[in-house]
Amino acid sequence: MCIRRVGEKNTLFEDGFIRSIGLGDSQSFSTVEDDVGIYYDATVPSKLENLLNDYNFKSNSDLLKKSTCAINLIKKYQISKYNHTPNIDNDYFSNATSNKVLIIAQTKGDLSLKYGLAGQFNTNEIIDAAIEENPNSEIYLKVHPDVLNGRKNSDIDIESVVDKCKIISDDVNPISLLKHFSKVYAKTSQMGFEALIVGCDCVCFGMPFYAGWGLTDDRVKCERRKRKLSVEEVFAASYILYAKYFNPYTQKPSDIIDTIKTIVRYREFERKSSKKIFLFGFSRWKHGFVAPFLKQFNKKNINFINPIFSSNINLAIRKGMDKNFEVYSWGAGRHPEIEKFAQDNNIKITRVEDGFIRSIGLGSDLTRPYSLAFDDVGVYFDPTQPSRLEEILNSTQFDFHIINEATQLIKAIVNSGISKYNNATGVSINIPSGKKSILVVGQVEDDASIKLGANSMTNLSLLKQVRVENSDAVIVYKPHPDVVSGNRVGRVSSSDIDLYSDLCLVDVGISELISKVDEVHTMTSLVGFEALLHGKAVVTYGMPFYGGWGLTKDKLNCDRRARKLSLLELVAGALILYPRYIDPNSGHYCAAELLIDRLKEQRDRLNSSWFYRFRLGAHSFISRRLQKILSWF
Repeated sequence: MCIRRVGEKNTLFEDGFIRSIGLGDSQSFSTVEDDVGIYYDATVPSKLENLLNDYNFKSNSDLLKKSTCAINLIKKYQISKYNHTPNIDNDYFSNATSNKVLIIAQTKGDLSLKYGLAGQFNTNEIIDAAIEENPNSEIYLKVHPDVLNGRKNSDIDIESVVDKCKIISDDVNPISLLKHFSKVYAKTSQMGFEALIVGCDCVCFGMPFYAGWGLTDDRVKCERRKRKLSVEEVFAASYILYAKYFNPYTQKPSDIIDTIKTIVRYREFERKSSKKIFLFGFSRWKHGFVAPFLKQFNKKNINFINPIFSSNINLAIRKGMDKNFEVYSWGAGRHPEIEKFAQDNNIKITRVEDGFIRSIGLGSDLTRPYSLAFDDVGVYFDPTQPSRLEEILNSTQFDFHIINEATQLIKAIVNSGISKYNNATGVSINIPSGKKSILVVGQVEDDASIKLGANSMTNLSLLKQVRVENSDAVIVYKPHPDVVSGNRVGRVSSSDIDLYSDLCLVDVGISELISKVDEVHTMTSLVGFEALLHGKAVVTYGMPFYGGWGLTKDKLNCDRRARKLSLLELVAGALILYPRYIDPNSGHYCAAELLIDRLKEQRDRLNSSWFYRFRLGAHSFISRRLQKILSWF
């Protein structure tokens, strides 16, 4: 708790009821501000108590609908104050009777015990009461998580009660645990209210914020609380009206629905894991930037096997690899020995690749990426097999919340002109009018997406086919920046460019170029996806991740992609649910929209600073000469 003095008043600040994914050092989603008292102090009124006493809930049906919706989401996704713990095993109570009663222990010296009128009771007395009042039930005691991780002491000597009740010492998700009980005994724990949410009876040996309103069996009284309320009304006052929400991944004010859905989205990325992992095929320069994307693992447990040794299973085994490890592999490269070992030992392989909103500067210039895709099914640019992205797009029911997020994301991308690499340019574009204009996008010809997704088609053959099928159009050719820089293969001769196109534009921002043409024709380039965001017609000559969903005219087919998607659904799956993003400023996970803001800031600095441009140019010059050497290490 912290205090801020405002005039003659003190405003008390405290964590909200849905605080974070991890414990106290994790990014916070919510706080409460109270200039009357504080919610856990029942000795005096508080802003929350006044809301519960006076607010006219019947006049605000939208509030109650939101409350019901949030409660249902909490039960569905098992959301609590902290959300780092696993769900309790389904068979944990397999030998228990049908009647189970849970007693919730707290920490010694908790202020909510002192100010919540619970000081007159000790947990031993509560255990005795639970045993007496529930003679045909099994009695369990849940130890507080801060006691389990050694941060605090318990309010009870646990060893002294092992003969009275069964001890739950596992640190598990509270909602998943409460669903197994019919009745709960608490002092002032928030878990008592979560018990009400899941439908348990709750006995209170104290006066927490949710007691005194006719919902709980109260062993102490608070004369100020005389009103009878429903669970939805108490929830609406405390979790919605009283608490304030902020989304640390978007860096914007939020609400309870967004908070729950954001926790669900990021929980698996943020949960700490003791597992050890091996990473194969990551060049030496990639080692430093991968760690922030794998922050759930201890850095000591991350083992790299560099590309020159990446197929050497014996080396990995000598370094400690066994069936308890997870495996990450860069790109679509195949490592038969590793894959056989993984298959034989039931080890999951996750493939890693650059995301779709990547950086300022080229990957071939060793520029750090701020988004990566992690795919434990396949990889998004390989249509010869399923991928996690394909599964997301095939099966996800995109709700209003994520569709709205996708709408805002498209606006941010189009308005900012941000694309994958975002090289700064200042070249104006003049495309002849009066005819259909087509942008033909060159690619890196030895790229895996061309080999796997376009039958190893070449840039020249693409240009030829577009010209043959669109003889009257103005054709604009844009070679890939990695090819122009000399880093990768795919050059088309000047004579062939002159023969099959009307314009060749190199130093032009791709977003600006897309805005000037009518259509984009590509093999598998991400530019085709960006063109869809700008409302342009797109023709694909391969099968990129955005092809086959009814939004593009495709020369090839993929039978697995039978669903028709809207553009917003495609964006929700491909840009929101599939990749992971890192905030360049903080190093924390972030939302795609925040990364767009950060990249725009970097690009603006690049455009306005000669030193920044010089540094980037020097970095590119040096990296082009070192990358082939570094790629072997």
